[in-house]
Amino acid sequence: MKQSLLKSSLIKNVSIGVLLLSIGYFGYSKFFAGNKKTESLSEDKSRFRISEEIQKNHPFSVVYLEERAVEEELQLPGTVSYDMNNVAKVGSRVNGRILSVFVKEGDRVKKGTPLASLQSVELGTTEANYLKARARLEALKVQADRAKELYEKKVTSAKEYEMSLMDYKSVKAEMETSRNALENLGLNDAEITNLEAGKYNSKNLYIRTPISGSVTVREAIIGQSVNARDNLFTVADLSVLWINLDVFEKDLNSIRKGNEAKVVPIGATIDDSLKAVVSYVSEVIDPVKKTAEIRLEVRNANGKLRPGQSVTATVKGMIAENNLNKIKVVPTDCVHKIEGENFVFVRNVDASFTAKKVILGKGYENWVEIVSGTDPSDAIVKDGSFVLKSEYLKL
Repeated sequence: MKQSLLKSSLIKNVSIGVLLLSIGYFGYSKFFAGNKKTESLSEDKSRFRISEEIQKNHPFSVVYLEERAVEEELQLPGTVSYDMNNVAKVGSRVNGRILSVFVKEGDRVKKGTPLASLQSVELGTTEANYLKARARLEALKVQADRAKELYEKKVTSAKEYEMSLMDYKSVKAEMETSRNALENLGLNDAEITNLEAGKYNSKNLYIRTPISGSVTVREAIIGQSVNARDNLFTVADLSVLWINLDVFEKDLNSIRKGNEAKVVPIGATIDDSLKAVVSYVSEVIDPVKKTAEIRLEVRNANGKLRPGQSVTATVKGMIAENNLNKIKVVPTDCVHKIEGENFVFVRNVDASFTAKKVILGKGYENWVEIVSGTDPSDAIVKDGSFVLKSEYLKL
């Protein structure tokens, strides 16, 4: 009887102990589970939850797989050239001899900046003719005014007054012609004013650049004899350049003015690519090469391109209309690289999230092709996906 009671008491104590341990374990689990921000819901950790606090501080947006038509792309070799709207061949407008050169290749110059100076006998003759005509005009103006006064007083005849006025007008036209000749030879208003004050520009005529840009060629040498046919400098604005490409006639129909392109200098990586746009498509096909010229216009950021340089251009053609060329894409912001593999995060109906490994296809400007790994019904997280990546890595 005593043994039976002892046994019963022992069993009762053990049961109570087990119960207390169970309650303690349950409370411990409950406490730490409630304070854990990210909770894995599956053994492979691909499905997980995050706290409401994180979701409140980082709102999420979702997108779905989008079907897009594939754009045809042509990869073509090309050559960089000047933008012909922003390049100038600069020389003297008059025969002369170079006295000084003020710039060298690579110098940046503003419109109107003197590049060189020269001495010119021809300009001196034109200046002298202008000053003579101007002096004669002043004298004849006095005579014409006097003749008018005498005519009005009936001291002289109308014929004498008209002859005096005609001489004045003739010399005035001569002086204006001489002034135009000076302007055509490169003198500006200030230099003509200086000439009228007795300072001859023919002893130190400036050759000025008509545009702002960089000096890319200098042929001028001190002491060199020059004439109006000589190109002494090339000045170009290199902020915008042209890329000249040859396209086979079979591919020509897919290219339109305004199509986008990317340009990569030979020897550079895709990270050094520059955006460009098709600005010209030739209407003539070379009968020998069976190609047509197209031209790209590119903004030369940071001076990466130089005229004469070889490049590779990838030109986007027309969008293919048939369904066979359509692909599934998502914004590039949705895709994250984790341990060398690509993942997207999908929001589930129960407010949990799943990390799905995906296989990518072609990458484009702001979106990327998804070959496999997701379903059309998946709500793929875009905004806030970096937060999910961070929480996922904590699992």
